[in-house]
Amino acid sequence: MIRRVTLMSFARKLFLFGASVTLLLSLNSVTRADAVSVISSNFNGTSIGAGDTVWFNSHMKVSGLSSTRPTTINITNVTIAFGGQTYTVPDASILFSPTATTASTHFDSASNRWISIVPTSQAGADPFMTGLGLMLPSGLAGGQNPVIMQATFSSDANVSIDWQWSAAVYTQFSSDYNDLGVLSVDGGRQSGTPTDFEQFVRGGARGGGGSNFTGSNSATGHVKLTGQPVPEPTTLFLLGTGLAGVAAKLRKRRNKKIDTEV
Repeated sequence: MIRRVTLMSFARKLFLFGASVTLLLSLNSVTRADAVSVISSNFNGTSIGAGDTVWFNSHMKVSGLSSTRPTTINITNVTIAFGGQTYTVPDASILFSPTATTASTHFDSASNRWISIVPTSQAGADPFMTGLGLMLPSGLAGGQNPVIMQATFSSDANVSIDWQWSAAVYTQFSSDYNDLGVLSVDGGRQSGTPTDFEQFVRGGARGGGGSNFTGSNSATGHVKLTGQPVPEPTTLFLLGTGLAGVAAKLRKRRNKKIDTEV
């Protein structure tokens, strides 16, 4: 009887061990704090002249923000791809602050990152995300298709994001992004407008020139973030190793008890 009870106890503990491993693996798959989003669009039929710059810009609408706590959203691993080439777009960090009164954007060249502070009340005013000025020495034929933008989103809170990108062409542009005067949120003009270079806009990419300083918007990408930390692979390995160690000890204890009883 003692031997039977011991075996049943070991079987129950082994079952719990297996269930724990399964739970860990499932949690790692459903509580990811980041999300990759891809939007495919195209350029219009207007060719882009040699030496002109395409201003790729993006913006978002955010819901689910706290009215009392600040929330940070990070955008990383951003790329734009067309014509068989992939270009890296700077990262971005956006702080939505309940106490901020005005929106601001600047570019940190040391980290190659756009940094914006936006009042929480303006989360629906298409806050600027990130942008890339891509000068084309040889120009580009119109009608490029597809043109694909991809980005990874993460946050310290549970939020929902709707985002879009667009692109306009400029005959003159600055390689110092802080000279552009980028508009942080909608306000008479679309966020992402390089206000200090408006006079140099022309048709091409997704814009028609004139007062279309950012180009027409792409389709909308949808992202939901949990704000929960992702377990590091090393952490999962150590947890798994620890559970395996518990199982080994249980087996050793079972064998010892069986030998004693015999």
